[in-house]
Amino acid sequence: MRSKRGIVWDFLQKMVITKNLIVDQYTDTRNTLNDIYNTVNEQFKDPAPAKPTSQPRPTTEKLNSSDEDSSSDQSTTTTEGYSISRYELGRILGRNFRGIQRLAQTEFKEAINATHYNLREYKLEADKQFANSLGVEKKNKLKSLKGLA
Repeated sequence: MRSKRGIVWDFLQKMVITKNLIVDQYTDTRNTLNDIYNTVNEQFKDPAPAKPTSQPRPTTEKLNSSDEDSSSDQSTTTTEGYSISRYELGRILGRNFRGIQRLAQTEFKEAINATHYNLREYKLEADKQFANSLGVEKKNKLKSLKGLA
């Protein structure tokens, strides 16, 4: 027969298991965030470009024909894969953030204004309901008094 463990032993065992879970979760999260950071970092070009661009730059390559007439060169245009710079990303995110701030402020002002009107309508409706209930109570009292007489 196995002897029962004490409460302290069970508590300590659960604390060790909890610590191991937290450490494992921390390690997994740190590794995942490092992978994400590295992947995002690989997507950027120069950290400080001279001028932001909105479209990919075309490049021109000359292809020599292998036919007998080598004097006629064909040129083709290919498009370089677009990658955004940190400066451009910061500019875009800043503009979006400012737009969202303006929108939030506008919505907040409209909500405050609507709340003022909603409270006024609520008070009017509550007064009507209260007045109606007083009228019903008065009628019931009068009926009860008439019934007693």
